[in-house]
Amino acid sequence: MLKKLMRNRIIRFLICGIITAAFNVLLMMTIIEVLKIEQPLHRNIANIVSIEISLLFSFFVYRTWVWPEGKWNFRYICLKQIPLYHVSCGLVIAIRSLILFPVLDWLGISYTLNTLIGIIIGSVVNYMFSAKLVF
Repeated sequence: MLKKLMRNRIIRFLICGIITAAFNVLLMMTIIEVLKIEQPLHRNIANIVSIEISLLFSFFVYRTWVWPEGKWNFRYICLKQIPLYHVSCGLVIAIRSLILFPVLDWLGISYTLNTLIGIIIGSVVNYMFSAKLVF
């Protein structure tokens, strides 16, 4: 049963999402604690660094476990797939920040439910974009 479940690409995508989210949180905590960062600007810089490293980590996790069948050409990955993956993630951020959150907030949806809806819709958009254009 577990083997059959793990053959499902969407299940693997969700599991990888949990792994990469945990990686992002742990990386951020490590950067802040090890470097003893206290200033808000420096914390934000640490956040940006953490996001980029986590994006690259998630790219290779998805590339290895969810979409392993594509080309493993260094040039192709660096010049095509990684930039497209960044565009995919940027698109999700734009949809959530500029459209979804403001509209749901205007409709009176609580910020926690709003965020959960954003994560679900963002995951669907990211999966579709990654499946069709990135990998």
